[in-house]
Amino acid sequence: MDYSIFKALNFNMDGIQAALICYDVMCQWSIHMKDRVAGSRHLTIPEGLELRLGIGLFHIHGHKDTCLDRDSSSFIEGGRQIDGETIETLWAPLNEISRSTRGMATSHCREVIDDHMNDSNWKKLVSLGRLALRDTASKLTEITQPML
Repeated sequence: MDYSIFKALNFNMDGIQAALICYDVMCQWSIHMKDRVAGSRHLTIPEGLELRLGIGLFHIHGHKDTCLDRDSSSFIEGGRQIDGETIETLWAPLNEISRSTRGMATSHCREVIDDHMNDSNWKKLVSLGRLALRDTASKLTEITQPML
């Protein structure tokens, strides 16, 4: 977990002042997080980056009441109304294929699930391109519009 989070935080973060990280067990994981990073030759926290740590709304209600006040994304500055859950949102589409994978051998079942996950990732990747084009088009429109 440490490796994936801190490698992501060190990639293309110029100009970003704060990062919200949601993790199912953040209340436990974050206790010695900075010590683990300081003791590693491979991990760093970008200088000047404020880490805002939280627990996704799907999992927060299974925690102690103290976790709700401290770690709910609803109460973290900049958290707004995000649910902090990404992987869990993929469960519903995968539930649709569960009937067809029920009778499969383990290896075949894993291949089918991998194919569905790869398809989901591909659709997200293609949508990112559309999002970038839409944002670029709106910025160009703002630039070319005459000021009134």
